[in-house]
Amino acid sequence: MKALIEEWSGEGRLRTLEPGASPWPRGYSLVLQEDTGLELGNPSGASLSILAWGEPSEVCDGRVSLVGPDVAEAGGGSIPFGQVVLVGGEFDNEYDSFRDIRDAVYDTHLDGFSVRTLPSRQTVWCRVSTEAREGGFSLADLGAALIEELKTVEPVSCAEVLFVTSERDDVERLAEPARGAQRVIEAMMKMYQEANFDCETCEYKEVCDSVMDLKKIRDRLAGTIPPSPLREGRGGGE
Repeated sequence: MKALIEEWSGEGRLRTLEPGASPWPRGYSLVLQEDTGLELGNPSGASLSILAWGEPSEVCDGRVSLVGPDVAEAGGGSIPFGQVVLVGGEFDNEYDSFRDIRDAVYDTHLDGFSVRTLPSRQTVWCRVSTEAREGGFSLADLGAALIEELKTVEPVSCAEVLFVTSERDDVERLAEPARGAQRVIEAMMKMYQEANFDCETCEYKEVCDSVMDLKKIRDRLAGTIPPSPLREGRGGGE
Protein backbone atom coordinates (compact mmCIF):
# COMPACT_ATOMS: atom_id res chain seq x y z
CA MET A 1 0.00 0.00 0.00
CA LYS A 2 2.75 2.48 0.94
CA ALA A 3 4.63 1.80 -2.27
CA LEU A 4 1.51 2.48 -4.33
CA ILE A 5 0.79 5.74 -2.50
CA GLU A 6 4.41 6.84 -2.93
CA GLU A 7 4.18 6.05 -6.65
CA TRP A 8 1.05 8.16 -7.09
CA SER A 9 2.60 10.96 -5.06
CA GLY A 10 5.81 10.87 -7.11
CA GLU A 11 3.77 11.09 -10.30
CA GLY A 12 2.00 14.18 -8.96
CA ARG A 13 -1.36 12.43 -8.97
CA LEU A 14 -1.95 12.40 -5.21
CA ARG A 15 -3.30 15.56 -3.65
CA THR A 16 -4.50 16.59 -0.22
CA LEU A 17 -8.06 17.87 0.07
CA GLU A 18 -9.11 20.66 2.39
CA PRO A 19 -12.61 20.51 3.90
CA GLY A 20 -14.96 23.46 3.70
CA ALA A 21 -15.17 26.18 6.30
CA SER A 22 -17.97 24.30 8.06
CA PRO A 23 -18.67 20.55 8.28
CA TRP A 24 -21.11 19.08 5.79
CA PRO A 25 -24.48 18.49 7.50
CA ARG A 26 -24.98 15.05 8.99
CA GLY A 27 -28.09 13.03 8.22
CA TYR A 28 -29.17 9.70 6.82
CA SER A 29 -30.10 9.95 3.13
CA LEU A 30 -31.46 7.45 0.63
CA VAL A 31 -30.52 8.90 -2.74
CA LEU A 32 -32.72 7.45 -5.46
CA GLN A 33 -31.48 7.03 -9.02
CA GLU A 34 -33.58 9.89 -10.32
CA ASP A 35 -32.10 12.21 -7.67
CA THR A 36 -28.48 11.14 -8.25
CA GLY A 37 -25.92 13.66 -9.41
CA LEU A 38 -22.96 11.26 -9.27
CA GLU A 39 -22.35 7.59 -8.52
CA LEU A 40 -19.10 6.33 -7.02
CA GLY A 41 -18.23 2.63 -7.14
CA ASN A 42 -21.21 1.39 -9.14
CA PRO A 43 -21.12 -2.45 -9.22
CA SER A 44 -20.73 -2.32 -13.00
CA GLY A 45 -17.47 -0.41 -12.54
CA ALA A 46 -14.72 -0.62 -9.93
CA SER A 47 -15.25 -0.41 -6.19
CA LEU A 48 -13.07 -1.22 -3.19
CA SER A 49 -13.07 -0.35 0.51
CA ILE A 50 -10.13 -1.01 2.84
CA LEU A 51 -10.05 -0.56 6.62
CA ALA A 52 -6.71 -1.05 8.34
CA TRP A 53 -4.90 0.11 11.43
CA GLY A 54 -1.27 0.67 12.25
CA GLU A 55 1.18 2.46 14.49
CA PRO A 56 0.27 6.11 15.13
CA SER A 57 3.60 7.13 13.59
CA GLU A 58 2.44 5.59 10.29
CA VAL A 59 -0.76 7.67 10.14
CA CYS A 60 -0.91 11.30 8.98
CA ASP A 61 -3.64 12.42 11.34
CA GLY A 62 -6.51 14.30 9.72
CA ARG A 63 -5.25 14.00 6.16
CA VAL A 64 -7.73 13.37 3.35
CA SER A 65 -6.02 12.46 0.06
CA LEU A 66 -7.37 11.92 -3.43
CA VAL A 67 -6.16 10.34 -6.66
CA GLY A 68 -8.52 11.39 -9.43
CA PRO A 69 -11.37 13.88 -9.78
CA ASP A 70 -13.39 15.23 -6.88
CA VAL A 71 -17.19 15.27 -7.03
CA ALA A 72 -17.46 18.64 -8.80
CA GLU A 73 -14.71 17.70 -11.28
CA ALA A 74 -16.04 14.30 -12.35
CA GLY A 75 -17.42 13.96 -15.84
CA GLY A 76 -20.41 11.75 -16.53
CA GLY A 77 -22.69 10.18 -14.00
CA SER A 78 -20.51 7.40 -12.58
CA ILE A 79 -16.85 7.02 -11.60
CA PRO A 80 -14.72 4.25 -10.01
CA PHE A 81 -14.27 4.47 -6.26
CA GLY A 82 -11.67 3.25 -3.83
CA GLN A 83 -11.78 4.16 -0.14
CA VAL A 84 -8.85 3.47 2.19
CA VAL A 85 -9.30 4.24 5.89
CA LEU A 86 -6.26 3.97 8.16
CA VAL A 87 -6.37 4.46 11.93
CA GLY A 88 -3.74 4.40 14.64
CA GLY A 89 -3.89 3.79 18.36
CA GLU A 90 -3.10 1.39 21.17
CA PHE A 91 -5.61 -1.47 21.12
CA ASP A 92 -5.70 -3.74 24.16
CA ASN A 93 -8.51 -5.81 22.67
CA GLU A 94 -8.04 -5.93 18.91
CA TYR A 95 -11.30 -7.81 18.29
CA ASP A 96 -13.56 -5.29 20.04
CA SER A 97 -11.59 -2.34 18.68
CA PHE A 98 -11.90 -3.55 15.10
CA ARG A 99 -15.66 -3.95 15.43
CA ASP A 100 -15.98 -0.45 16.93
CA ILE A 101 -13.81 1.06 14.18
CA ARG A 102 -15.77 -0.76 11.48
CA ASP A 103 -19.08 0.40 12.97
CA ALA A 104 -17.83 4.00 13.11
CA VAL A 105 -17.24 3.90 9.34
CA TYR A 106 -20.70 2.41 8.75
CA ASP A 107 -22.31 4.99 11.05
CA THR A 108 -21.01 7.99 9.08
CA HIS A 109 -24.06 9.47 7.34
CA LEU A 110 -24.14 12.76 5.45
CA ASP A 111 -27.00 14.73 3.98
CA GLY A 112 -27.43 14.04 0.27
CA PHE A 113 -25.00 11.12 0.31
CA SER A 114 -25.97 7.44 0.51
CA VAL A 115 -23.73 4.40 0.91
CA ARG A 116 -24.18 0.68 0.32
CA THR A 117 -21.43 -1.63 1.53
CA LEU A 118 -20.72 -5.30 1.03
CA PRO A 119 -18.00 -6.12 3.59
CA SER A 120 -17.47 -9.68 2.37
CA ARG A 121 -16.42 -8.26 -1.03
CA GLN A 122 -14.82 -5.10 0.36
CA THR A 123 -16.94 -2.93 -1.91
CA VAL A 124 -18.68 0.39 -1.36
CA TRP A 125 -21.28 1.97 -3.66
CA CYS A 126 -22.15 5.63 -3.08
CA ARG A 127 -24.55 8.16 -4.54
CA VAL A 128 -24.32 11.93 -4.29
CA SER A 129 -27.60 13.71 -4.83
CA THR A 130 -27.85 16.38 -7.51
CA GLU A 131 -28.66 18.93 -4.83
CA ALA A 132 -25.58 17.98 -2.77
CA ARG A 133 -23.31 18.03 -5.82
CA GLU A 134 -24.55 21.43 -6.90
CA GLY A 135 -24.25 22.59 -3.28
CA GLY A 136 -20.52 21.90 -3.23
CA PHE A 137 -20.25 18.46 -1.61
CA SER A 138 -16.67 17.21 -1.77
CA LEU A 139 -14.83 14.04 -0.86
CA ALA A 140 -13.00 16.27 1.61
CA ASP A 141 -16.32 16.49 3.48
CA LEU A 142 -16.72 12.72 3.49
CA GLY A 143 -13.14 12.17 4.64
CA ALA A 144 -13.44 14.73 7.43
CA ALA A 145 -16.69 13.14 8.64
CA LEU A 146 -15.13 9.66 8.64
CA ILE A 147 -12.14 10.88 10.65
CA GLU A 148 -14.40 12.68 13.13
CA GLU A 149 -16.51 9.55 13.64
CA LEU A 150 -13.47 7.29 13.99
CA LYS A 151 -12.09 9.48 16.75
CA THR A 152 -15.16 8.75 18.85
CA VAL A 153 -13.73 5.23 19.25
CA GLU A 154 -11.74 5.47 22.47
CA PRO A 155 -8.50 3.68 21.46
CA VAL A 156 -8.19 5.64 18.19
CA SER A 157 -5.68 8.47 18.42
CA CYS A 158 -5.31 9.35 14.72
CA ALA A 159 -6.93 8.63 11.36
CA GLU A 160 -6.53 9.42 7.67
CA VAL A 161 -8.47 8.63 4.51
CA LEU A 162 -7.46 8.09 0.88
CA PHE A 163 -9.93 8.11 -2.03
CA VAL A 164 -9.21 6.84 -5.55
CA THR A 165 -11.56 7.95 -8.34
CA SER A 166 -9.17 8.14 -11.29
CA GLU A 167 -9.77 4.98 -13.27
CA ARG A 168 -10.68 1.33 -12.92
CA ASP A 169 -7.07 0.14 -13.12
CA ASP A 170 -6.03 2.34 -10.18
CA VAL A 171 -8.83 1.02 -7.99
CA GLU A 172 -8.02 -2.54 -8.98
CA ARG A 173 -4.39 -2.01 -7.98
CA LEU A 174 -5.69 -1.69 -4.42
CA ALA A 175 -7.10 -5.23 -4.58
CA GLU A 176 -3.92 -7.03 -3.52
CA PRO A 177 -3.31 -4.82 -0.45
CA ALA A 178 -7.01 -5.19 0.38
CA ARG A 179 -6.81 -8.98 0.29
CA GLY A 180 -3.74 -8.91 2.52
CA ALA A 181 -5.40 -6.64 5.06
CA GLN A 182 -8.56 -8.77 5.01
CA ARG A 183 -6.61 -11.98 5.64
CA VAL A 184 -4.91 -10.42 8.66
CA ILE A 185 -8.28 -9.32 10.05
CA GLU A 186 -9.84 -12.74 9.43
CA ALA A 187 -6.93 -14.49 11.19
CA MET A 188 -7.22 -12.16 14.17
CA MET A 189 -10.98 -12.63 14.43
CA LYS A 190 -10.67 -16.41 14.24
CA MET A 191 -8.23 -16.42 17.16
CA TYR A 192 -10.61 -14.37 19.28
CA GLN A 193 -13.77 -16.23 18.29
CA GLU A 194 -12.53 -19.82 18.34
CA ALA A 195 -9.65 -19.65 20.83
CA ASN A 196 -8.03 -22.46 18.86
CA PHE A 197 -4.26 -22.08 18.69
CA ASP A 198 -3.40 -25.26 16.80
CA CYS A 199 -1.50 -23.39 14.11
CA GLU A 200 -0.55 -26.46 12.10
CA THR A 201 -4.19 -27.12 11.13
CA CYS A 202 -5.24 -23.48 10.63
CA GLU A 203 -5.87 -22.05 7.17
CA TYR A 204 -4.29 -18.77 8.32
CA LYS A 205 -0.95 -20.30 9.36
CA GLU A 206 0.92 -18.64 6.49
CA VAL A 207 -0.57 -15.26 7.38
CA CYS A 208 0.32 -15.55 11.06
CA ASP A 209 3.81 -16.77 10.25
CA SER A 210 4.45 -13.65 8.16
CA VAL A 211 2.87 -11.03 10.45
CA MET A 212 4.69 -10.63 13.76
CA ASP A 213 1.79 -8.83 15.46
CA LEU A 214 -0.53 -11.79 14.81
CA LYS A 215 2.01 -14.03 16.50
CA LYS A 216 1.95 -11.71 19.52
CA ILE A 217 -1.84 -11.82 19.65
CA ARG A 218 -1.82 -15.60 19.36
CA ASP A 219 0.74 -15.98 22.14
CA ARG A 220 -1.03 -13.49 24.37
CA LEU A 221 -4.42 -15.16 23.96
CA ALA A 222 -2.80 -18.51 24.63
CA GLY A 223 -1.55 -17.04 27.90
CA THR A 224 2.18 -17.13 27.18
CA ILE A 225 3.02 -13.40 27.06
CA PRO A 226 1.48 -10.19 28.47
CA PRO A 227 -0.81 -8.00 26.32
CA SER A 228 0.65 -5.99 23.47
CA PRO A 229 -1.07 -3.71 20.92
CA LEU A 230 -1.67 -4.78 17.33
CA ARG A 231 0.05 -2.77 14.68
CA GLU A 232 -1.63 -4.19 11.60
CA GLY A 233 -0.27 -1.58 9.23
CA ARG A 234 2.72 -3.88 8.61
CA GLY A 235 1.96 -7.08 6.75
CA GLY A 236 -1.48 -5.84 5.63
CA GLY A 237 -0.50 -5.62 1.99
CA GLU A 238 1.94 -2.75 1.84
